[in-house]
Amino acid sequence: MEGCARRYGDVFTLRWVGAGRIVFVSSPSAVREVFSGDPEVLDASGANAILAPLLGSQSLLLLSGESHLRHRRMLLPPFHGDRMLAYAEVIRDAADRSLDGWPLDRPFSVHRCTQAITLEIILRAVFGLSEADESGELFQTLKQVLDLTGSPSALPYLFAPGWLQRRMPRWLGAWGHFVSLRLRLRDAVDRMIFDPRTGRRRTTPGDGSGQDVLSLLLQARDEQGEPLTDSELRDELITLLVAGHETTASALAWAFERILSEPEVMARIRAELDAVTGSGPLEPEHLARLDYIEAVVKETLRLRPVVAIVGRQLKAPFTVAGFELPAGIVVAPCIYLTQRRGDTYAEPERFRPERFLRTQPDPYAWLPFGGGMRRCIGMAFALYEMKVVLATVFKRAQLRLASCRPVHVARRLITLVPSGGTPVILEKRSPRS
Repeated sequence: MEGCARRYGDVFTLRWVGAGRIVFVSSPSAVREVFSGDPEVLDASGANAILAPLLGSQSLLLLSGESHLRHRRMLLPPFHGDRMLAYAEVIRDAADRSLDGWPLDRPFSVHRCTQAITLEIILRAVFGLSEADESGELFQTLKQVLDLTGSPSALPYLFAPGWLQRRMPRWLGAWGHFVSLRLRLRDAVDRMIFDPRTGRRRTTPGDGSGQDVLSLLLQARDEQGEPLTDSELRDELITLLVAGHETTASALAWAFERILSEPEVMARIRAELDAVTGSGPLEPEHLARLDYIEAVVKETLRLRPVVAIVGRQLKAPFTVAGFELPAGIVVAPCIYLTQRRGDTYAEPERFRPERFLRTQPDPYAWLPFGGGMRRCIGMAFALYEMKVVLATVFKRAQLRLASCRPVHVARRLITLVPSGGTPVILEKRSPRS
């Protein structure tokens, strides 16, 4: 991406086998044109089609038009407003439990730890499960699915055209293994949705409080008073599990890598935690005052976005940045390049969280969650989750990077993750308050 931008400028075309032509754009003005364009012309569902085998055809990421708007309206309420406060203790407790098990004085992958933290959070927040509940099988199956989809051996199958996937025999290597795991994952999710004694939908699954996302979605109705169908609900829950777990875990691993590389940033985080929480534990009411940690989260997502591009497949000719593009190709606002522009960010390669202190990012220059009508519905939850996890860990732990070697960007399916999982060493751990 950087090489193409240097050679060709803000707009360039890549031709990929199986994906056709993709036109990358990176200026905020071009990003605005795409995000504010007619959704009937700029179709995100077509560009996301490679995710269908994993998420299902009724996933929000695969829908367009009225179907997309209907699902979006029903999925948004659990992830906004006062509900964030209800999740604060769930997030903090998951981070505390994980931290209690981190080894002292020897290297380990913090990425694996953040994966466990975010998976526990999503299982508890979405399904209302506790560690004593039936989350074990769902946890293990989802982990196996994500490990397989992140393996290079699975990429030829997952990126194959849909018509070819439908003709692949189920015994075919990684594809057969993936199909088997996908069925197990769907069965495990169905057991969360349906009462095994009656075969009917549960009314208040999980802990019975009715505050988890599944309970709220079971009660949700569209403008005609209709609920999500069984297949729609299953696909949306799998989407929340996959997208809400893996991406945030990788973003947290990048945050640890950036923070531990910058002693001044680490010192400011500790100073803010001491000033806000004192000698007591981190409480939900403290979070609104942790402005610097929030800025650290946003700067991490600027410099180390987990997803490099978002795509829109053109259903009709469309003009962007002065170029008229034909129907059929994909136009892709490039998150990675847009967020590293020197004309938008001073010293763009430097990690400077203060650039986001007490200011809202420009949505066309800072777009780690996409934008427009397709912006990730979990944006508020993910930002809040990262803030709570970082505050919880650095309130109790002293960490350092395990090596002086730089951590490089590695690819895991469609995400960008830290090489080696950000190896760190835990030097000191305070007990829980």
